[in-house]
Amino acid sequence: MAQAPESIKYWLALKFVESLGNIGVRNLLRSFGTPERIFRTPLSLLCTVEGIGAKTAAGIKDFQDWQRIDEEIDRMERCGAVAVTCQDPRFPKRLLHIYDCPFLLYVKGELPAADMYIAMVGSRAASAYGKFTTERLSRELTLQGAVVISGMARGIDTAAHRGALSVKGKTVAVLGSGIDCIYPPENLALAEEISQHGAVVSEFPPGTGPRPEHFPRRNRIITGLSSAVVIVEATRRSGAMITARHALDQGRLCMAVPGAITNPRSKGPHELLRQGATLVE
Repeated sequence: MAQAPESIKYWLALKFVESLGNIGVRNLLRSFGTPERIFRTPLSLLCTVEGIGAKTAAGIKDFQDWQRIDEEIDRMERCGAVAVTCQDPRFPKRLLHIYDCPFLLYVKGELPAADMYIAMVGSRAASAYGKFTTERLSRELTLQGAVVISGMARGIDTAAHRGALSVKGKTVAVLGSGIDCIYPPENLALAEEISQHGAVVSEFPPGTGPRPEHFPRRNRIITGLSSAVVIVEATRRSGAMITARHALDQGRLCMAVPGAITNPRSKGPHELLRQGATLVE
């Protein structure tokens, strides 16, 4: 059962308390159970929670910007999204076990109920071979019952989503922006199609634009949702390789597709293969 709108207001308020991150929220929830109780707890007790100092506790007790919360709820309603919290049965169970798990996701569509979530990521400047291979792998994984996850970026990500949709499969896009700020803009129609056959997901509030620092944070959610990650075409210093490191840190199976030795975007997958990643042929 989804949580009541009044309860969601308290969850959203936690996102706007300065210096209160995901870890702090989870510590508070362990201590007090619900956001409503957190906001009603005396300052002295809030300060006893690990990672919650006097400044953060005061930020919780002094929070008054409920108009901002109402505006955020209006934004969600206008774009057809809902807030799914870590105490909601709809929240992905696999994601709960990663470090710095988001305590709330904005979701447009419906997160598919499936055992096998496979992430596919790679270069934005993908070659024709990379995009062809990604679409083919995505189609075949989808036909085997997998849900394909990616970040809806240009290149490999877009090919991964399109491969799943081409066989009427389920796919999930995790954004590095607010759920109503689609990036890149040419994927607006793709985002709408994904929401009809899966879900578009973000941890960033509606209205948040794409910023460079958001994408590494997004990548940990992509891998956190997945049981395995496939890297197709990536330079050694790329977002896809950051995703691969997240996957290894989270204990996920990491796989890589080899490429032409003349392509600089083969260097990332080849490096992963040398380090023990599973070869995809």
